[in-house]
Amino acid sequence: MKRIRDPIHGYVELDDEILKIVDNEFFQRLRYIKQNGLAYLVFPSANHTRFEHSLGTFHIASMMINNLESKDIDVDVMKKVALLHDIGHLPFSHTFEDAMKILFYMDNSKYMEIMSKIGVKTPYETAKFHEYLGIFILKNCMEGLEDVANKMEEIYVKKKGGIEKSLISSTFDADRLDYLQRDSYYFGVRYGLIPLDRILTVMRINSSGKYVFDSKGRDDLEHFLIARYHMYSAVYSHPVKGLMDMVMAFAIAKMIKDNVISVEDLTSCEKIVNFTDDFILMKLKENQSYRQFYETIYKRIKYKKKILEDQDADNFISKYPKEKEKELYDFIIRSDGRLVIYNSKTDMPVENVILNIQGKEIDLDKVDKTKYINIPKCRIKIVIGYKDDETYKEFEKNYLSNKLI
Repeated sequence: MKRIRDPIHGYVELDDEILKIVDNEFFQRLRYIKQNGLAYLVFPSANHTRFEHSLGTFHIASMMINNLESKDIDVDVMKKVALLHDIGHLPFSHTFEDAMKILFYMDNSKYMEIMSKIGVKTPYETAKFHEYLGIFILKNCMEGLEDVANKMEEIYVKKKGGIEKSLISSTFDADRLDYLQRDSYYFGVRYGLIPLDRILTVMRINSSGKYVFDSKGRDDLEHFLIARYHMYSAVYSHPVKGLMDMVMAFAIAKMIKDNVISVEDLTSCEKIVNFTDDFILMKLKENQSYRQFYETIYKRIKYKKKILEDQDADNFISKYPKEKEKELYDFIIRSDGRLVIYNSKTDMPVENVILNIQGKEIDLDKVDKTKYINIPKCRIKIVIGYKDDETYKEFEKNYLSNKLI
């Protein structure tokens, strides 16, 4: 047994079997993957990593399992799933997901080659890239964890519900209960502070995998949901952070296309273990063809920005729905990243929750939620970043209607 000191949870206890996984080089790699991409360029103390978040998620999942109505799950496997849920994250975390989306349009054949090598036949199918890669790593790069990989495949790819999904991939999962607190601490904000001990007291997970809150816990339910809402609105969707992430995402996609980052770096066990934030940063420094991205990130020669909010943002989204996003990506690629677009949507999803009011259970998935809890309206923000006025004017002329100017 080993106890690791954590600034959020106090001590996190690891038994010998879990400690063996933590000491594995693939898990240790997470020490060098920033939790929130380039957020530290806006919030200087946001240097925490996927490593400590994974330990925190394991810790909370262990507490949640202790409070289950039914233990009709493989407890050991689910604790390992919580610990390893982010094992597939690549440099700068979700920023790499954005890079893969750009690569899909920039060099589709290379994109498909990567997906094929990690066992994905259809682009994105149902899971995120890091979830697919995590399953690949557990099956091919780490020994003795195939049962964990299979369980992750059930939860993330096949979207099987029940208790296991509620623990690790749902409204009140251990992942969210950790990152809201951890990110608030390291970002230096108070939006995401939640009373974890109180939530775990007033909430239980029933045998169907539903989160059940007694009436005395309704305020705690809202507290968590609104905390998440404001963290996304004020912090995760910060326009400068978003633009920095998209600049890095474009640079990464371009490096993959140009073979500066090889397909093997993403798909070979020997390469993945060394594929970290530092790997990308060194490539930016070494290669002159990425000078504009290097200067943006290292010298903070920032992009100019145009922010669309409220009705302007709604108009833009309606003009360029998902089916027409290729038009925008084509321009971004033609501009060689001199213009990037960051799109953020802040809403308050409430799924899998039951309110127990005076003995009557109300499934919020089956009623008008607003009658029982306060739900703020969805906020959409579009941030257009550009290096020079000429590039923006071309984009404005061809892609922005008069209503948006």
